[in-house]
Formats: sequence, C-alpha cells, structure tokens
Amino acid sequence: MRKLWFELRRSLQQAEEAIASHQASELKEPWLILDVRNARLWFTPANAPRPRSVAVPAAHGDGPMSAGELWPLYRQPLTEPDPDHESMLDQLRAAAGQGHRWLVADLSTPTRLYTAAAYDTDTVPQTAHWTPAWLATGDLGPYPGQTAHGYQHNGSLVARFTRPTVQRIASDANARALRSPDRDADLLVLRHSDSSMEMFVVRAPAAPTDGLAPATFVVGMRRLTADSDGWYRLTDDRWPWRQAIPPTLPPSRRRGERHQHEPDVFEPDEGPTGSRCTVCGATGYDIAYLELPSMAGAGTDTTESCRICGSSESFAQEVGWSSRRAIWPPVLTATAADREATRQ
Repeated sequence: MRKLWFELRRSLQQAEEAIASHQASELKEPWLILDVRNARLWFTPANAPRPRSVAVPAAHGDGPMSAGELWPLYRQPLTEPDPDHESMLDQLRAAAGQGHRWLVADLSTPTRLYTAAAYDTDTVPQTAHWTPAWLATGDLGPYPGQTAHGYQHNGSLVARFTRPTVQRIASDANARALRSPDRDADLLVLRHSDSSMEMFVVRAPAAPTDGLAPATFVVGMRRLTADSDGWYRLTDDRWPWRQAIPPTLPPSRRRGERHQHEPDVFEPDEGPTGSRCTVCGATGYDIAYLELPSMAGAGTDTTESCRICGSSESFAQEVGWSSRRAIWPPVLTATAADREATRQ
C-alpha cells in the first residue's frame, strides 16, 4: 500500500491562500489536486491549465510505485460539504487545531485523504523541528529534552537530550536496579570520547533466592553521536519515551530570567507577533496576547497563549510569572477512519 505524507500546516496555508484569491476574484472555486507520479499536491480550479498555488512536495513516501501503472491526477473539492456536512477545508483546519502534523494520501483503491499526528520512522530527517519537552520512560524521569514534532518510533516519541542528561538517565537506571534487586533491569553503561558516546544496554537479571549471583549480559550496543545541535538521540525500543508533567516550579520569576531546568514557553520570532511557541512551534496569528488592568489595583496583568496547543505564560502583579506547558502532541481519541486505517 503506497502512501504520500504532506506537511499539513504547509498544505493548509496554500489552501487558505487559494481560497482568499478565489474570494477576491471571479476565478472558479479551487480544488485539491494530487499528482501521484511526481508526489506533490496543489490547489487550483479543477480544470485550470496550471496550478494557482505553490506545489507542496511530499515529505515522505511509503511503498514503491507500481512499474508502468498510470496515475491520473486526483481531484477533490475544498469547500463542498461531505455527507457529514464537513468540507475538506473544514477538516484540514480542525486537524491542524488538534495537533495533527500530516496530510496523508492513501493510494489504495479508492484513493483516500486523511490526517495523522505522527509519522513512524527509524530515521528522523535533518529538517525535523525539535520542541522542548519533559520526558519519561517507565518509572524514570521526568527529564528535560526535545522531541521531533510529528515523528515517532514504534509508537513512542523520538527524543534527544544533552550529554549531561544522558549521563543522568544512565545513573538513574543503574540506581533503580540497586533499589530493586528482585526485578530484571536494563542498565546503561556509557563510554565517552570527544564527540560521541558508546552506550551499552546491559541486562541484569533479578537476584535469585538461592543467593547465587546471576550473570549479566550485553543485550545491545549503540554509538551515540551528537547531532549538529550538540544533542544525543536516545531512541530504543527498551526506552519508549512519553510526555511527562514537569516538576513543580516556583510560581514567580522575573521576565526573561532563564533556568536550565525550565525552558520558556515562548521565544523571540521574526513573525508578526514576535513570538514562537516552543511547545508546538506555532507563530503568527496562532499566538494570542492579552493585557488587563491588574487586580492588585495598579499596573497591568498580561497573558500570552498559544491557540494551537493551549500553552500559556502569564504575569500578575500579585503573584508574578507563571507558565503552563501543554502535553504535545495531544492524546487524541481514535476516529472511525483511524481504526479502519489500522485494520488495513
């Protein structure tokens, strides 16, 4: 089964621009046009001689193309309601608001379009966008790290950490084994060099009741090399990472004061609002800013929030600064279409 994966927000941006051009002129209503052979899509009136929007190339493709098979252009209207009274444009907007990252073209018969939150892969491309997160695996954590937005590995998050954090994870894993000798444990043994670390996963069986020391054995070995940003990707089936609630933070701090254990919710950006959400990567009109007279009787209370993920950062004259980082991507209830796709 061949599938093409397109970046949802980029596709939605082109769709919105095509709709705006249609409303401002006498052009026919734009449709989504899918060029399977060249793995790209665009938005234009169905019978237009050329695209009316920038073509969006597929970021990923699953399955080979059938040799010699003809693939005519696939067309779908953008604003025409389906039997559930929702248009393609409405569905794309709703999916982007829920945190979905991908627009997927399933090229089985008949061709079907749907959205997905994550693309499962063993190799994350260099173009992946990394967002700060607190991460846990099993009963270890939380640890400050970053996740590749829109990607997962065998169902768990793709995570990367700084070198000191990897050392801390290894120390915690080994300490856990000492606290619970009656349980099997996977230990992390690190061997350092200038720009890389070798990681050995060592299985330590539970201590037997007869007092004989069990034999430990190496069950895996990996060389961890820092990426271009100086971070280490710790992705392994024995260490499935998930989003975690951050440790309790003090309720107030000075604006702009940075703590190593507390990444700010928003960072400077060149967009129209001057801010970017570090949780989901939203910018522009997706960032809301509100000022109100302070309940303290003097000064102003402010709130900056993300319309996509719901993260926020607030200042109140009475309590100071506080922040809320949402779990991202959100845990979504599987739809009937998702369950059908899983069965296939």
